[in-house]
Amino acid sequence: METIFSTTLIKFRKAAGFTTAYRFFHDNGGKPVLTFSYRKYLLFEQGEALPSPEVLRRISLALKLIPKSPPAGKFAAAWLRTMTGEEAYGFVFEPFISVKTEAPGLSPAHKAMGRLIKKSPITVKQAILILSSYEYYRAFIVLVNAAEAWSCESFAKTTGLKKATAAKILADFAVAGLVKRIRNDSYKSLGENLILEFPRAEIMPPGINDRMRGYQAEMISSGAITWRRMTILRADAVELAAYYPLMSLTMSAASAYETGEKTGNSAMFGIESRVVKLFDF
Repeated sequence: METIFSTTLIKFRKAAGFTTAYRFFHDNGGKPVLTFSYRKYLLFEQGEALPSPEVLRRISLALKLIPKSPPAGKFAAAWLRTMTGEEAYGFVFEPFISVKTEAPGLSPAHKAMGRLIKKSPITVKQAILILSSYEYYRAFIVLVNAAEAWSCESFAKTTGLKKATAAKILADFAVAGLVKRIRNDSYKSLGENLILEFPRAEIMPPGINDRMRGYQAEMISSGAITWRRMTILRADAVELAAYYPLMSLTMSAASAYETGEKTGNSAMFGIESRVVKLFDF
């Protein structure tokens, strides 16, 4: 039985890069992480059941929805409209609930770009492997930014790893489905123009996301700044959150400049976007 929530859930699940309900459930760690069974999740998509508020929060995180953003508001509103019914929602709740469903400043060009960007979610299991050490994380960054095939020897030379370590990392990544093994000693990335997205921090095991931030900081500190801009402003926290999806989309759009082949000026660049709350004011 199709409902407003079930159709919205399926739409958001596909937009997040999960082509099937099975992939969404298991790539996000299954019941130990999501706290409900696959059978229960199918009932949500089939319109036969509604998640509790806490389960709704877990699903929202697994969909990579930014808290307090318009997409998260639209998702929550779909749940409330289904729970209360359209008539009750329109009469009782809608007059008192302000739900932003569009990100301000999101032009038609940005919306079209968002539809063209091809995302491939990284599973929780894959994320744990990638973040098992700095060497694994750095190797992953190299692999997803290269179109060429790598032998263990050439990969070791590029990453500065010992050949035996490089061979083990490539083999582990192949088993995890992060690279393709072409021959015994040759590996290739999964494909060009793919944006591989890590699960949200709240979905991964405690401390894993902090580990990734540490690896990123180490990598960034080893490089040289080529461009920087910063602004400080006073803003309402809820209002500003509506801007985050636009920032996220702009970051993803940087992949348009990605090259899978080595050129005379090619290098690895770190592009960072963040919002820091300085103090209440």
